Amino acid sequence: MDTLSDILRTINLRSTVYAKANFSAPWGMNLDSGIFAQFHMVVSGNCLLKLEETNETINICAGDIVVFPRGDSHALYDSPDSKSVSGKEVLEAIFNKRPLFQGDNFDTSLVCGHFEFDRIVNHPLIDALPEIIHITNAERSQISWLETATNVIMQETDSGIPGSEVVVNRLAEVLFIQIIRAYMQRNSFSNGFLAALKNREINKALELIHTSPYNPWTVEKLGREVGMSRSAFSSRFKELVGLAPMEYTTNWRMQKAYEMLKDTDLPLGTIARQIGYVSEPAFNRAFKRQFNQNPGAMRRSF
Repeated sequence: MDTLSDILRTINLRSTVYAKANFSAPWGMNLDSGIFAQFHMVVSGNCLLKLEETNETINICAGDIVVFPRGDSHALYDSPDSKSVSGKEVLEAIFNKRPLFQGDNFDTSLVCGHFEFDRIVNHPLIDALPEIIHITNAERSQISWLETATNVIMQETDSGIPGSEVVVNRLAEVLFIQIIRAYMQRNSFSNGFLAALKNREINKALELIHTSPYNPWTVEKLGREVGMSRSAFSSRFKELVGLAPMEYTTNWRMQKAYEMLKDTDLPLGTIARQIGYVSEPAFNRAFKRQFNQNPGAMRRSF
């Protein structure tokens, strides 16, 4: 089990593709910040993307993909002089089959959607992602699996073939994972969780924690497993991950417990043992510190 896959599975990644939208100039839409990670794929034409946080404007072209992992606000338009409306209004018009920005010639076609994950499962991976990930058409075409996923999504979005909605949404989840992988491959990181995943010793420690949360890990034992002294390992782990080794271990155990509470009928004692707690009361106390709710109450809330 690799660390990135385990994290993405545990945070319960899901995607929704709204529609393929065809716009004729002049057009523009503002998208407010929100809890979802938003994305846009340019099927044809080009447009301007404005980042509300920095006021920076980026030209995006056919084949480009942009993802806002933390759901930051932004705007899309064909020209800085074009009047814009809210993204919600644009989507409602499309769903009601009265799309806005219609004309004799379509200048730009976009596939838009969002990714969502269980926000109660807080993980430093999400905080480590940037405001925006921009994959250009040239970069996308050089990565075969990313090229394949985007092409199928573009083709299926407006195909009308039965089952296409499920296919597109599942492929979009793969797209998110592939985009993170592409972002990691093309960038170097000096700190943060992505740097931890690319560091041989720290990533090995993360894999040990993720693979065997039930193991009675200590800082010394983890350091020994990855070939580092206790002090050097502890310092390097906290520098990259942002949490001390045992703090991360406890947080991950609680996230796995949350997953088992939600997805299984296992007794609390069994869950406690599977994540490394001999004492069920000790597990209950640790869980409440993490989620401000005891495991039994959490399970009843699902």
